[in-house]
Amino acid sequence: MLLFFSATYAQTISLKDVDPGDIKIQGFSLSTDGSININGTGSVLNDDWRLLVYYGWILDSDSRKVVWHLFDFMEDQDEDKLNGNFDFNTKVNLPKGNYELYFAAMHTNRNRFHERDSEEDGVVLGFLDAIDWVLSSRNKRKYRRSIQDDLFIQLEGRNLKPINSNKLFEDINEEAIISFTKIRNDNRLKQGFTISKETDIRIYALGEGRENEIFDYAWITDANTGKHVYEMGYSDSQYGGGDSKNLKIEETISLPAGSYLVNYSSDGSHSYEKWNALPPDDPQFYGISIWPASIKDKDHFVEFKKPKTMTPLVSLTKARDEEILSQGISIKKKMNVRIFGLGEEGHDGDLVDYGWIVNANSREKIWKMKTSRSNHAGGADKNRSVKAIISLDPGDYIVYYATDDSHSYRDWNSDKPYESEMWGITLWATEESDLRHVSTFDPKEFRSEDELAVITMVGNGALVKKTFSLEEDTKIRILALGEGTGGEMDDYGFIKNVDTGEIVWKMRYRESEHGGGARKNREFNESFMLEKGTYRVYFESDGSHSYARWNDDPPTNQELWGITVLKD
Repeated sequence: MLLFFSATYAQTISLKDVDPGDIKIQGFSLSTDGSININGTGSVLNDDWRLLVYYGWILDSDSRKVVWHLFDFMEDQDEDKLNGNFDFNTKVNLPKGNYELYFAAMHTNRNRFHERDSEEDGVVLGFLDAIDWVLSSRNKRKYRRSIQDDLFIQLEGRNLKPINSNKLFEDINEEAIISFTKIRNDNRLKQGFTISKETDIRIYALGEGRENEIFDYAWITDANTGKHVYEMGYSDSQYGGGDSKNLKIEETISLPAGSYLVNYSSDGSHSYEKWNALPPDDPQFYGISIWPASIKDKDHFVEFKKPKTMTPLVSLTKARDEEILSQGISIKKKMNVRIFGLGEEGHDGDLVDYGWIVNANSREKIWKMKTSRSNHAGGADKNRSVKAIISLDPGDYIVYYATDDSHSYRDWNSDKPYESEMWGITLWATEESDLRHVSTFDPKEFRSEDELAVITMVGNGALVKKTFSLEEDTKIRILALGEGTGGEMDDYGFIKNVDTGEIVWKMRYRESEHGGGARKNREFNESFMLEKGTYRVYFESDGSHSYARWNDDPPTNQELWGITVLKD
């Protein structure tokens, strides 16, 4: 509610009737330097296990600095004057300019009602230490409603003029190159910009975090290489006002000519949509805004040029529960590829949602996501990200990604990672000139020149067989993956000479090795000579624990469950 009237010597602006959880804003200007009177009625109420605080503050619209805050007034008062409703009346001298008046009604945990500064964390506002609770939970809502109309903040001063707060906010943002503001819950925003020369940019960002974790934050990446050139972190941040978890960044950085992506990610609570604790002092700018640092720097910004390397070579993302995703790529020249993988760490420290790459012809694994090479990916501690650049020789490759039965895209059983839509594995070329040397293929249709017989991805209760012939004595390699318990194999392969009926090879527990995952996953990978002739390859499985029907942790190379026979 806005009240405005003229008087001989002063003009007045006031805000009132704020519901719990809401903030009201009114812009105003001062045409000359001068003193303004600030008065009103605030309140500190007991609302079950929380406090409900009615309070206000004033921001300088250009600098985004707090020039007055009711909390400062409250700290100077006797504690017995701040029980329930309390009146305030003070003066502040302000230079001419534009300002924003805020009046809020917010819940807060008493233990979190403190500020964080560079000298010491946890400076608790003294008036809360010995407050006398004025309400029981009974009838508190009725009482709160009855007093709400009595709570307000009012400004009075010469040359004080109201300004539309939305117009003021839009004018401030007009010069921004990128502005993600008034961020809501579960937002994931990305926008690019290009600069023609080395340029200084001014970053203003607000987010949420604590010393060992950050929940709402911004980062900037090189659009061509994917390298992080800036990231909002707790140690580099300032206290943002309100609750201690509110973070603020005001920084100028220099970037070389190139294209960049500005990112912002928020979790499922505490945002402009709905604050679950005291909001920051500049709630409208919750997010990230970027401006040129000077007029000269402004001239360096040109239309965003999206690098061709931003288009993935392989994108196996948004992986759901119990999925195995795959994509084949053929590479005609030696090249570097950039990998980004998001996955889940299991209770034993190994990744249970992870990606890997195999040589399509030899089936040899050439790269795998590992916990030891991962970093926290935001949200739950088990969310892990892996970034790597690897060199690939000319050849055919298959990229895989597999998940277990819980905690995946859109079905999280704990806090999701920052870049949840990237849950999976993605590959990019590092050089634009390499793109023309890469093509894709369907792994299910791929046939290696060395392939003699392939029986893989075998399910429960199966008996699968394939036949091949050798025109001369040949060295072969067998890759077999099956189930074994108690020294015996339950899912296994064997090879029979069709002409003689002799079993020339059989998968045995003691000749196999652990295949990753559950101890019963057994793997065989060896080469030997096989005489000229015709052979039949078999794979037999029992009624449980098979491809996509695991009753325990799957093996590392689960796509090979079965038997593969190759020329070596």
